[in-house]
Amino acid sequence: MTTSSPIIQFNTASLQHLQEHLEGWGDHQSAQFVSDLLQKAAAGEMTIAFCGHFSAGKSSLINSLCGKKVLPSSPVPTSANVVSIRNGEPRALIYPATEGDSDGRGSVPQEVSLDELYAYCTNGGSYSSVEVWDRIPLLGERGVLMDTPGVDSTDDSHQKATHSALHLADTVLYVMDYNHVQSENNLAFAKSLSDWGKPLYLVVNQIDKHRERELSFESYRAEVEAAFKRWQVDYTSLLFTSLKETDHPQNQWERVKELVGSLIEKREPILNYSLDCSARHIAEQHAKKYADSLEDAKERLLEEMGGAEAAAKLEAEIAGYRKELERLKELPQTEREQIRKLVDSLLDNANITPAELRDLAGAFLESRKNGFKVGLFFSGSKTEQEKQERLRKFAAALSEQASAQIEWHLLELLKKWGKSLDVWTEERQQKLQEMMPEITEGMLESSVKPDMVLSGEYVLNYCRMLSADIKGMYRRAAVNAAEDLLADVAASAKEQQQRVVRDLNALLERSAAMSRYQELERDIAAREAAALELLPPRVTLTPGFLPEVSAPAPAAARPQGKDAGARTVAPAAPLRGAEPLGGAAFGRRQRLDAAAARLQDAAALLARYPALASAARGLRSRAEALAGGSFTMALFGAFSAGKSSFANALLGERVLPVSPHPTTAAINRILAPQDGFEHGTARVTMKSPAAFREDLEYSFSVLQLGTPPEDGWLQAIEELRPEGIHPSGLPHYGFLKAAAAGWKDTRELLGTVQTVDLERYKTFVADETRSCFVERIDLYYSCPLTEQGIVLVDTPGADSLHARHTGVTFQYMKHADAIVFVTYYNHAFSKGDRQFLAQLGRVKDSFALDKMFFIVNASDLASSEEELEQVVKHVEGNLKARGIRLPHIYPVSSMKALEGKMAGDKELYAESAFEAFENALGSFAGEELPKLSLAGSVQEIAAVRRRAGEWASLARQDAGARERRRGQLEEVNKLALNRIDAFAAQDLARDMEQETQELLYHVRQRIGFGLGEFFAEAFHPSVLREDAGQLKRIFEGCGRELERTIVRELEQELWATTLRLENKGKAVLRTAAEEAAKDIRDYDAAMMLTPPEEKDWVSPQWEDAGRVHFVDWNAYWPLFKSPKHFFEGGGREKLRNAIEPVIKDALSAEAAKKQELLVEFYGGLVAAAQSRQKEELKEQLKEAMDAASASLASGEQPEVWDKLAAQLEQMEHEIMS
Repeated sequence: MTTSSPIIQFNTASLQHLQEHLEGWGDHQSAQFVSDLLQKAAAGEMTIAFCGHFSAGKSSLINSLCGKKVLPSSPVPTSANVVSIRNGEPRALIYPATEGDSDGRGSVPQEVSLDELYAYCTNGGSYSSVEVWDRIPLLGERGVLMDTPGVDSTDDSHQKATHSALHLADTVLYVMDYNHVQSENNLAFAKSLSDWGKPLYLVVNQIDKHRERELSFESYRAEVEAAFKRWQVDYTSLLFTSLKETDHPQNQWERVKELVGSLIEKREPILNYSLDCSARHIAEQHAKKYADSLEDAKERLLEEMGGAEAAAKLEAEIAGYRKELERLKELPQTEREQIRKLVDSLLDNANITPAELRDLAGAFLESRKNGFKVGLFFSGSKTEQEKQERLRKFAAALSEQASAQIEWHLLELLKKWGKSLDVWTEERQQKLQEMMPEITEGMLESSVKPDMVLSGEYVLNYCRMLSADIKGMYRRAAVNAAEDLLADVAASAKEQQQRVVRDLNALLERSAAMSRYQELERDIAAREAAALELLPPRVTLTPGFLPEVSAPAPAAARPQGKDAGARTVAPAAPLRGAEPLGGAAFGRRQRLDAAAARLQDAAALLARYPALASAARGLRSRAEALAGGSFTMALFGAFSAGKSSFANALLGERVLPVSPHPTTAAINRILAPQDGFEHGTARVTMKSPAAFREDLEYSFSVLQLGTPPEDGWLQAIEELRPEGIHPSGLPHYGFLKAAAAGWKDTRELLGTVQTVDLERYKTFVADETRSCFVERIDLYYSCPLTEQGIVLVDTPGADSLHARHTGVTFQYMKHADAIVFVTYYNHAFSKGDRQFLAQLGRVKDSFALDKMFFIVNASDLASSEEELEQVVKHVEGNLKARGIRLPHIYPVSSMKALEGKMAGDKELYAESAFEAFENALGSFAGEELPKLSLAGSVQEIAAVRRRAGEWASLARQDAGARERRRGQLEEVNKLALNRIDAFAAQDLARDMEQETQELLYHVRQRIGFGLGEFFAEAFHPSVLREDAGQLKRIFEGCGRELERTIVRELEQELWATTLRLENKGKAVLRTAAEEAAKDIRDYDAAMMLTPPEEKDWVSPQWEDAGRVHFVDWNAYWPLFKSPKHFFEGGGREKLRNAIEPVIKDALSAEAAKKQELLVEFYGGLVAAAQSRQKEELKEQLKEAMDAASASLASGEQPEVWDKLAAQLEQMEHEIMS
């Protein structure tokens, strides 16, 4: 390869100006990045960066390019730093990590030998970057290969190192494991690389894992291309490589080597283009950081304005408030004039002196004339009586008219008016009535003029005058009442004026805020323009200049051989014949049937004796459970762990669809044909519309999209982009995209149950645009495994969006007979994996037997026994860290196991190491687990045998002793019944309450201790990056993820607590019942009662927490100044210190609610169990009393009981043999 001195045409003077301005603007980090670019331009080096997950094989690819092992490589994480490799005399420089220095270049390097390189490359805590020189002709003088830490690393420094190094990369090769290409993290990171604009090559490594019979390579390539297209990832070429099978027909490894050489040859234009991309990226990121620095001020101004939309209405609102202020000022006087008009109108229209009343008025006036007299004799008293009667009648009628025509209406008018002003009360009603004038006889007496000349006209005028006086009285009363009300109106109006003034002032401030906001917007635009103006004219690459690598011809295929010739079993005719390989578990059914038959024999023997009816029923029930019982094996693990492939290896046939892309999206059971479902048919239960809507709303919530509109959610998903989504939200992004793509074809199936054949079944499992609508699937398939009563349950990945349904997962953990956790040979434990394993660690000790098996699949990828042992230890360490001590780990190759079984190839099957697992499974399923049930059966038989022996002893007593014993039985029966009643009355719930309090205290403690880890995972540098954009939204997303993590952790802790409480309840109950049985046996040795064994209790039911928000993250946004400040300047610690008390309070409140529920629930279960056991013990007591009475009366000879005891003892030995 030819080399030359650097010829860099890029305008470095512009970079210098940009650096100076960035320093002047206070952005020292960006200025340092520009300084790095200037050094890069001066060196003229072409840097090719390798990025990808730790298990993708980056280091191995680099070593192969170098022609020697320069970097450490392993199936467990290795590279913990950015490593730059150059051609030259062998040596290495390591840069110690310093605070605030992401790439270590601010520190003084240390030179080390290449022999020490492994330790430094894997020590990301002390050393941040490494530079290596070795004799690598491919690189020439100006070529640099850069290895970066795995993008899936959870270490903050790894993430910062990777992102900070990318500005020095000229070309990026993004390396992916064949099985993990379509993981959301892969796609999202590839998208972030694409957005830089630098040349991007996608490399799918380890294609030797491809199986043509499962999926054609053309189809695989098409799916990969479609996935990157959906994520809008722009790349130059997509390449497929394998270092293990160099002759693989699709292997483009040689083309990769040619590509690297070509890129170095063409370095000058690419370098100029890369410098331009990096400079623009730095300028744009500076503008974003500047905008972010003003975000708080803009937010405050927006809050002052009430939002951007409100600004347009601001002027009209101000005018409205001013008008309202004037109205309130005038309100008392306006209302005063209004009420007076209304009162005047009412009084003017009121006629209180109609004709009838005027007649009474005339009669009254007549009685007041001088000389008025009634009768001839005794006229004085009669006259006085008549005068008083006329006065009384006139006053009563006038008062009635005034009330009817004025008072009632006036009261209603004032009441209505007072209510309209919101000042009316019931007390005012009473007060107003008291203020109404009263028409008295005295008032009428005083209204008469002594010198009147009575006539019709006079009476009319008198009535007018009297009406005016009375109306005046009512007017004054109304005015006084109105003024009383108006005093409150004035006070209220004054308060309202104050509020309006405050609101008006706020509006006026918002008006000023708008001006300031617009000024900040102009500042941001000016800063961005200033930064971009400092850049030289944009550099472009001539179309077609970048070397491209085309796909191999589609006709190329793997030569015929073991892979190509493998058969697929037709569903209609399952394989039968010789004993299959791996048949250790296949004798389970026969062993259980034999044990069940022996128990049935024992039950039949006991059934002959009425005194042993309950024991016979118990044994018969156990026998039926053994004979008809299934064995449920639940598979758990991440989507790429190979669960479906592992299940196929167990089944011995290609039943489940296997793909390097996510398949199982719903719970998938495989069981023997039954209930009318034939072999090869599946029962597909679709989600109900409500369940699908709930999933939709939850995913929208996780992605901070609000509530999905009924008619617009498809459009919302169409507009959804992956940028800025928290990694935990990426599965929800994938779900929504799949749901939108499949909605048209699948919507009508919601709420239905479909019966389909095997081919259609596979589409419901493997096609994510259909599987996302599926609730669960039962596949009825006949094969040696299922015919043994084994039910295989394949669950969605522990890292899928279904992980939120913690209750469903727990029920499978609790009730499954075996739990199998599958991890891939070089697969990192995801967050979902870790949470699931932590739950296994919590519940492990609550099971009677250790029913957990851990599988390291694809062990055939190991290059040596030492490497395999290293991986197993890595898995074991992760399990122990989650509380799983002494785990049973089985490294296997499910691919070889399946091929060996299907071909009858014992050697290949032996290579798979599958036999060790299947032997362990067979021993557990066919021996250990049944022994647990059989041991209980033997204990019951032994108890009956002892009873028979005691009854034989009774029958052997002499007549006198038997008679005395019979006389004692009645007293024994009475004592025993009282003791059983006392047992039933015991307050066992108190023990449960104390246990619940203690358990939940420790739950809160454990979650509190884990908050640091949860917080670091949620607020991670890989998410909150300078170049991420919309940092406030991402910040809130991180907070919401922390809340969801804590809620899931609490839910899982609570489910584990239910198991501990169930065991505690059973233990408390068993102790109390056994003490009662012992006391009864002390009353009389023949009264041998055996408390019944409690079966599984139901679990409490509560809704999955779903969308729980207990922190207002916007209130904490001011603590986030910038990513650098947050992660390096103490911002993250301040945030954690601020929110921990809030989270712990919310945690305590939720735990208190659940504590109340659990105490009530398990107290009820214990009480119900006490009642059941009371009845059972009383029945056993009656049977024992009857048997003792019969023996004492010589109804049963001792030989009968002796024979039964001997038969039972023999059965005990047979059952356990």
